[in-house]
Amino acid sequence: MKINNRQLFWMILMLEIGINLLITMTATIQSAKQDSWISYILAGVMGLVITYVAAKLSSRYPRQTLIEYSVAILGKWAGKLIVIPFFLQWFWVMSLILRDEFLFIRLNVLYKTPAWVIIGTMIGVVFYTVYHGGIEAIGRVSELWGPILMVILVLTFGLTANNLNWPMLLPVYADTGLGPIVEGALAPVSLLGEAVLLMMLFPFVEHPGKETRKALLLAVAFSAVLLLLGVLWVIMTFGPEVSGRLQFPFFEMVKLVYLMEFIQNMDIFVMAVWLVSIFVKLSIVMFITSYGAAQWTGKIRSWKKVLWGVAPLTFILTLLVITLNPPAGLLLKSVWIRYVLPVNMVAIPLFLLVVSSIRKKVKRQ
Repeated sequence: MKINNRQLFWMILMLEIGINLLITMTATIQSAKQDSWISYILAGVMGLVITYVAAKLSSRYPRQTLIEYSVAILGKWAGKLIVIPFFLQWFWVMSLILRDEFLFIRLNVLYKTPAWVIIGTMIGVVFYTVYHGGIEAIGRVSELWGPILMVILVLTFGLTANNLNWPMLLPVYADTGLGPIVEGALAPVSLLGEAVLLMMLFPFVEHPGKETRKALLLAVAFSAVLLLLGVLWVIMTFGPEVSGRLQFPFFEMVKLVYLMEFIQNMDIFVMAVWLVSIFVKLSIVMFITSYGAAQWTGKIRSWKKVLWGVAPLTFILTLLVITLNPPAGLLLKSVWIRYVLPVNMVAIPLFLLVVSSIRKKVKRQ
């Protein structure tokens, strides 16, 4: 199973765009108000640093996944223990994405459809893709749909430009200050930081090297720019107070498109952007969870059999999350930002990189 650098670029871009455009804006705007665009700039910079560290680490072991080179760096038991938080993160991600997808679809399209139908359908499609096509199928889907979705986003920005009110961005910094701006950056950087998934994808690239790192950094940088434009458009359309009360502000903004009495209902295209991005992200996470679990147990040839366990478990966990219905904002702040961001995206990759560098220096001596 192999993908090229171009496919990897589109995979990471779509993984970053879909959720970030719809989910994180509200939390950022509530904190940073009209200065949320500054928060997104900070998030973009931090996201690039996180991606660079993960890419630098993977470049030292280009033919191994995180599961394999953690053992090579720390030894068998320590190496296996240190990756457990990633498995917890991946199951968590799939469950929450499916919960958000269910709420979004039920709110906007299928009002009375049971949760198990929506969740089961999406898991079934993702399972089929991963089982029969693996990472190659995901790469091809991303390469096909990525440019189409970018065209849709460009059209969305263009057709909503007439609703923009620049004074909504004023005053700059005076009403917020550094603290709220930095706090507002945590939500988007915690999702931009998901690019650390590259540590599982790196060995599947045909010729991993400098071009691979470049593709990864470009994908995160381009995502950050699109997200920056998105939050600017939302604030200049609704203002910070209204935007902070909307559950899906970007989607609500697109509903206002009305041009020359025949261009309207653009929200259906934004929904397509989101659903395809969700499909790609779920497929990537389900693949690396199954493949990684097979490597962790030493049964790599049976990774497709592991998939038969991962999919049902994800289905059960998602229904549990829907039943308990914890607030998305609370989960984002109390779990994702407090634990996943500092531990899985910063501390573990940095720790492995430092230990790897020390071991390399010791061997030279």
